[in-house]
Amino acid sequence: MDYGTPLLLRCLGRQGHTEALSGNPGGAEWHLDNRVTAEAGSVFPRDVLLTRAFFLRRPVDRGELAQVIGATLVDELLTADALSTESEVSGRTLVRSQVDVRPVAHSAHRADGTEALVVSDPDSSLEARTPRPDHVPGVGHAPLTLLNQVPSTPAGRLLDLGTGSGVLAMIVDADETVATDIHDRALGFARASQRSVVDRTIDWRAGSWFEPVSGEEFDRIVSNPPFVVGPPADGQIYRDSGLELDDATRTVVEGAVKHLSPGGTAHLLGAWATSLSESAADRVAGWVPAEGIRAWIVQRDEVTPSFYVRTWTADGSVDPRTDAGQAHVRRWLDYLGSRDITRIGLGYVHLQRIDGPSEVTFEVVDTPDLGYFGDEVAEYFARAQWLAHQDADGILDNRFQLRPGLARENVEVSRSGLTGDPATEPGFRPEIIRITRTDGPGFSHEIDEALSSVLAGLSPHGLNLRDVAGLYCAVNDLDEDEFTEALVPLIVDLVRHGMVLPTTLLEGA
Repeated sequence: MDYGTPLLLRCLGRQGHTEALSGNPGGAEWHLDNRVTAEAGSVFPRDVLLTRAFFLRRPVDRGELAQVIGATLVDELLTADALSTESEVSGRTLVRSQVDVRPVAHSAHRADGTEALVVSDPDSSLEARTPRPDHVPGVGHAPLTLLNQVPSTPAGRLLDLGTGSGVLAMIVDADETVATDIHDRALGFARASQRSVVDRTIDWRAGSWFEPVSGEEFDRIVSNPPFVVGPPADGQIYRDSGLELDDATRTVVEGAVKHLSPGGTAHLLGAWATSLSESAADRVAGWVPAEGIRAWIVQRDEVTPSFYVRTWTADGSVDPRTDAGQAHVRRWLDYLGSRDITRIGLGYVHLQRIDGPSEVTFEVVDTPDLGYFGDEVAEYFARAQWLAHQDADGILDNRFQLRPGLARENVEVSRSGLTGDPATEPGFRPEIIRITRTDGPGFSHEIDEALSSVLAGLSPHGLNLRDVAGLYCAVNDLDEDEFTEALVPLIVDLVRHGMVLPTTLLEGA
């Protein structure tokens, strides 16, 4: 059976496919019906039936479905409650899928375009339903977002902690994959999903947090834990950890640190709650040990408790307009208020096991659409490792090049009306010089004329940084020692953000 994205696109078209993923089943089915009429020669009835039955989860004739996937499989799906009998109409029995079967691929992790079919509970995007307490989500925003954070290089041993329906375990490339979950029902879905991936052997293990892998180390750890910030509720297993506040994220960070092999990395989704007396950077940094870890914490968003509670209340299909919904919201906000929580941050925690004192960098990266970011994460760790082995003389004695696509802006403002300038004076005056990466995170730095001139003189085949700076000082009659002392930390920041690249690092890559 070739059920997958190409089949769905043939039947729905890109617009119909988008409507389905956007939660508009009526619009998706409208596109399906219209393509059946307009392109009858290229849209086959078999493909339409599969799309309608398993992607849109609409009622279909049992006999017709049996002709496509076999009567035995239909009977087995009915017995397993994966199909339900909807009604008898004019001697025809209609059945409806009670599971979501979603194809997923990722070009960075599976360059050949191979797809996995992820089996899960249906969400509420295509039909009104309240998730059951043991709901198992499928290919949602969270796992796809995390896939975009994981480097594309294959790992040796991979741990997918809290695997759910198994999305990450089946897509992230590794020689050996261990996937754990506390939820037996989730592991059942994951094992069913694995049958669509012929080239992957996965060791599925049941248990809480890191208990199933006690004493083991991994080259890569990924996790999309139940990180909802709130009271210790045992509600829906996939989102409610039963731990206080942001202890779920803390538990995963502290546990991952203990299970990384030398040089291994972890890539985690998480959330952190802060008060007026504590910054988000201090909060998350407190979860990292003093020795042996390089951490890059990327905050993508920060919201108020009211916004956060409203979002997750809707996710749980609780109507905040009802009396019960209002009481639910008030209890949650009272809990956060009693702990002086004023902001809740959401983002990614990237960890690498190193020798020596830990390094923690916390950054806000709010570029609207990061897209695939995993190779940027890998490059960040490579740049940080290079910097860790350099002193000031090492920086000055290296040659550098500017990152391809780095943009420089000379910003000028109107002289008119400025204090000290005649209102009638025409033209503009220089204000700032800004350099910006035009790729990835879009990091931007404001620099002065002196640094701009030094950067312009960098070449991988030219002078080292010390000599470039020396020439600038000679031309401008500046003290070279004072100039280079101020220059080194500026170059370090630009290397850390990948704006200036050391040639030795490029040659090693």
